Amino acid sequence: MRTIKTHAKDPFESLGLPSNLCQQLHAALPHITTPTPVQAALIPAMLSPRDVILRAHTGSGKSFAVLLSLLARPRLLFKDRSDATPGISALVLVPSNELAYQYMRWARELMPAELGAHMDAVIQCMVRGDAALSSIEAQSERLRRTPPHILVGTPARIEECLASGPQSAHLLGVYTWRTLVLDEADALLRLPGRFPSAKQRWKHLVHPSPGLHVLDTIMRARATYSGGERILSAGLERHAPLHGGDKRPPEPIRRTQYRGAEKTTELARPMERTKDDVPLQLVCTSATANAVLRHFFGARTGWLRTNTRETRHTAQWIDMTGMSGRISAVDAPKAGVMPREISHVCLVVHDVHGVPQWSDLDTAPNKEHRHDARMPDVASDATPLLPEHAVDTLLLESLAYVYASEGVRHGLALIPARWSVRRVHDELASLGVPVRIVTPGEAPASPDEEVLYLLQSTSARGLDLPGLSHVFLVGIHAVQDAIHYTHVAGRVARIHASGPRPPGQVVTLLRAHAPSEHKMARMYARVGVEVRAMKPRTP
Repeated sequence: MRTIKTHAKDPFESLGLPSNLCQQLHAALPHITTPTPVQAALIPAMLSPRDVILRAHTGSGKSFAVLLSLLARPRLLFKDRSDATPGISALVLVPSNELAYQYMRWARELMPAELGAHMDAVIQCMVRGDAALSSIEAQSERLRRTPPHILVGTPARIEECLASGPQSAHLLGVYTWRTLVLDEADALLRLPGRFPSAKQRWKHLVHPSPGLHVLDTIMRARATYSGGERILSAGLERHAPLHGGDKRPPEPIRRTQYRGAEKTTELARPMERTKDDVPLQLVCTSATANAVLRHFFGARTGWLRTNTRETRHTAQWIDMTGMSGRISAVDAPKAGVMPREISHVCLVVHDVHGVPQWSDLDTAPNKEHRHDARMPDVASDATPLLPEHAVDTLLLESLAYVYASEGVRHGLALIPARWSVRRVHDELASLGVPVRIVTPGEAPASPDEEVLYLLQSTSARGLDLPGLSHVFLVGIHAVQDAIHYTHVAGRVARIHASGPRPPGQVVTLLRAHAPSEHKMARMYARVGVEVRAMKPRTP
């Protein structure tokens, strides 16, 4: 009997990626041998004719899966009398320049060396502050000359382009895109919370974010796969709560939200699909794609409707965190807002005669606090905070000490948005810290180089710096809130190879100040993490 030898199919090719893309992936990034669970779920969903909302932990490979899926899609070509004219197949909206350049870096790594000169035909980015093409005119001319397969842009620049003239929508390909991706969707839309105040609702309606304005403009021109009549219960489904997951609100609250969804807004109504129309695939990804986001798309706008009988073949809600009970029993212990491989430390810095001293934040239950059992026991007359724009040198001295005592080789320091990056860099450098400001598009440090990256906290979302073991949040204004903390904490313990997540640590440095410590304790309780004690060793 003759034996027929068979070769196991490449795991990425099994997801629907073409063989030439898989070969180039393994040649350019040999350490990536198998897809992560998130990539195994997202890639087939994006290659199918359906809209997608994905919630997955930070660092699980969401953005890389988006790029692979879009590269696998066929190039958009328009028939002409003489030859086929290429067009833009997909737009990826990202909240920051750093994430846009990260897409460009991945694409360069996946591009064969002999095709490096044709990069513009594959992918381009439109952001403000591009050193080579800083003006909207120069970027538009490049688009007109060489339409890319994939366009990556920030909402402010795309909004500026759309407002530049009547032909801008055709230049961007608004009427012919096949896919629109909102990477870090909640950061792009900046939706108010589940129970917003009257001021928050007014601000959201009168001053929408650039991302929401761009999406609204697109939805006035295109129909999605799952768009249609609004479903007022969207985002309020009853799930099996797991580790503090989504819970169905009480009936009075649900009625209030129904009334809010019924109120007319200035947002576009979903376009009706005609027989000859090619729908626009709408993909939203985020680690914090919560019920508020799903309620917005399904109940307030009807642009993307999931979890209904009508849309079961045209839309998919993928939850890889386990917070909604939609995860296997094997992975259930890992469910939560953040990966379990990340440990969390909060150091409260005290100024004792000009010498910094610190203590660990106490989040243990305290019977003396009747309103919040997890509030720390701190003095109410603690030193008040400095003005938000003032650089706190005491916190920087503490950061330098902890950096040295912990033996950090690759770390990331995130500072408040109103602090001067250059001044913080000079202060840390004077303390002997090998500090380096993160510059979009610049190659990361080598594995043998000791470095502390420096960046403003508002620009860290989606950033992928390989080999980070520590993230330092300097001051309460760098923390912001639970959602922001979830994303910046995910800069460590990122999946970078075919194996388990590496461990990582998030260290928050706070000035001794009762309201700040209370806020931090409540934030820890909300994200469901346990703060461990850290006793820095003397170098």
